[in-house]
Amino acid sequence: MSEMQALFGAEPCGNPTWKPLIWPGEQVVAITERDGRRTIETSTWGLPTTAFIDPGRSRARRAILFPREFRADAGVLVDPGELERCLIVLESFAYPDGPARQRTRAWVGLWDQPLVGWAGFCAPGGQGCAGILVLANPLIERVSRHMPLLSRPEAHGAWLDGSATVLSMATFTEEADFYLEHTSERWSTGALIDDKD
Repeated sequence: MSEMQALFGAEPCGNPTWKPLIWPGEQVVAITERDGRRTIETSTWGLPTTAFIDPGRSRARRAILFPREFRADAGVLVDPGELERCLIVLESFAYPDGPARQRTRAWVGLWDQPLVGWAGFCAPGGQGCAGILVLANPLIERVSRHMPLLSRPEAHGAWLDGSATVLSMATFTEEADFYLEHTSERWSTGALIDDKD
């Protein structure tokens, strides 16, 4: 928690719970700013279906948004203006790697920064949050066409207070900033492939 406080200039609100491994629908730690005060809070990873015009179509992407989807004229979100900006705290993130039914985890993170803020949006009243995905850099493109929009520390304030756009924000995008580690962990369970059942 002290690392988060120092990195984001924020104070805990309630009792935020940190988990190193999360899936959509689980609790994540998110940074928000209200009235100039930044807080560290726990939120559900995934916007509620009520945030979407067509919940059925949006179910698979509730935990993520693409930049085009939060435009007022996109026809995806009921009211994009009601969403609050946030930074979801990550250590690293994983992608499924390999052929179907044999997928393992490929882990991606930043070499020089143990924690990073993933730019996203929260629903009012702590009803959930979603991170923004952008096109992957060439390194991450080996496992996915998209990557989280990770904010550099100097851009935290501009993202949270609304003065930065996705295009203007200082983000981590260079291949040299990232590592990509292929593992033998099963995608769904994390068990090593050679472990006995």
